[in-house]
Amino acid sequence: EMWLWLKPLAQIACRCRPGHSHISASSNMAMEAASVADARRLYEYGFEGWDIEQASYLTNYVIMAIGIALAFLTYDVMKGSALSPWSLLSQFGLFALLEGVGYGFGGVSHHILDTYYEQGSSMSYRMGQPQSEWMFAWMMALITIPFASASCAGTAFAYAGFSSAWTKLTKGVALAVSLFELYLAISNKVMQSGTVSLYFAAFTSAVAICVVFARGKDEAGQLQVFLGNVSRLIGFAITVLAPRSCRMAGDARQGCPYAAEFNHNAIYHCFIAASLVLCYLGVMAKDKKEKELDYLRMARNEQNPSQRGCLGCG
Repeated sequence: EMWLWLKPLAQIACRCRPGHSHISASSNMAMEAASVADARRLYEYGFEGWDIEQASYLTNYVIMAIGIALAFLTYDVMKGSALSPWSLLSQFGLFALLEGVGYGFGGVSHHILDTYYEQGSSMSYRMGQPQSEWMFAWMMALITIPFASASCAGTAFAYAGFSSAWTKLTKGVALAVSLFELYLAISNKVMQSGTVSLYFAAFTSAVAICVVFARGKDEAGQLQVFLGNVSRLIGFAITVLAPRSCRMAGDARQGCPYAAEFNHNAIYHCFIAASLVLCYLGVMAKDKKEKELDYLRMARNEQNPSQRGCLGCG
């Protein structure tokens, strides 16, 4: 662990060669030390494959705050209504809550890793060992996020008037994904975890886009829900398609188009946060329109009591 901590400085020191002036060697060392310091938080030595940049886990917390807030706002709208758990508002409220909680746990896990780095320690990949506390939060994220993705698709199914069987089927797949991710985490394969969940989330967003688009452009809130899921796909694409150099530290990071201080993961999280807001606006627009139509039907029935339940009467 001490070698992993000193490795960046050792690499800098090894680049010094006899024949250089004292001033030149000192200058080069200072410049390279600054370069390592600038990128010290991103996929650092001893944390290979794990992002410990502050902007990344802070944007996780932003998703958490937005998701939980929107869930409470949605359930406030649902007060006094006898809604099915498969209804539009129910599914979106669950989606927002699970998305917020899941990404919040993800932020906690990466925040703990950054704390290890600040303390001069390396992360552990095995449960029960020192510096393995981050894995508890990571496993909670692995369990929660697939169900959030399923609820994202469930929101689209409810929006388009599909049978609840489609939502139930998607939840079943989410359960399988969560169990598989949990297996990877507890079987010392945590480095492989998270990938299946990410692709499942992308798949559910793609399905949601197709379902909502097929509903028709005149449907209330369609544009917002459509753009919300497009935003999710863009976020997933950013993190999946980021060059390998973006996951490296120091000089190996050259060629990455994203800033180390606000990397591809932080940008990806911003698109996820925006998607929640857009979907919320679309769901609320749809719900408002449906309530207006219900009110008009009730008013029409009260004015023409003989027409109640009489379809096609003239």
